[in-house]
Amino acid sequence: MAGLSVARVWPQLSTAAPVPLPAPRRGPRPTTRLWLPHIQLDQWPPPELVEQLFAEAKRLPHVGVRQSRMASPETPALCLQDRFAGGPKEAFIDGPEFCHLHPPPEGGAHLTLPPAIGSAVAGLGWVEKHPLAPSIPRWKCLVLVYAPRDETELKIVMDLLETSWAFARGPCSGLR
Repeated sequence: MAGLSVARVWPQLSTAAPVPLPAPRRGPRPTTRLWLPHIQLDQWPPPELVEQLFAEAKRLPHVGVRQSRMASPETPALCLQDRFAGGPKEAFIDGPEFCHLHPPPEGGAHLTLPPAIGSAVAGLGWVEKHPLAPSIPRWKCLVLVYAPRDETELKIVMDLLETSWAFARGPCSGLR
């Protein structure tokens, strides 16, 4: 399944590089809450991995950090600067927010993914749809990415976060 092309998902991004799909996630899926707040309830990561994910994520070009309005007050949201937010409305959670990172102990992230990529990585055990996604059309691409349990999983979660960032950037996503 490796090499799902973003260009096949969004034909207008014909210059985009393929998005390699990860191997299936090891073990059973974490338990999550099926109501709000939609969070991961077990398989929590070491706090230093959550800190490392946040440090890497906030270094993405044209990304600012604010408090998420869609999660607990201590949850940082990643937002694109307006002039770089060229993706479809489904690429955003709230305004320019395309991702928010749940603080320890949970460590998971809500973010948006193009439908084909979201479905593919859900089938591989890395994400699940947000429980409100079926009833809120704007959130049809919103998923919970399970927290990374080790360095290998941290790289995969960061790759998914970068895919969300590119989705939110839209046609200009090939530009850093």
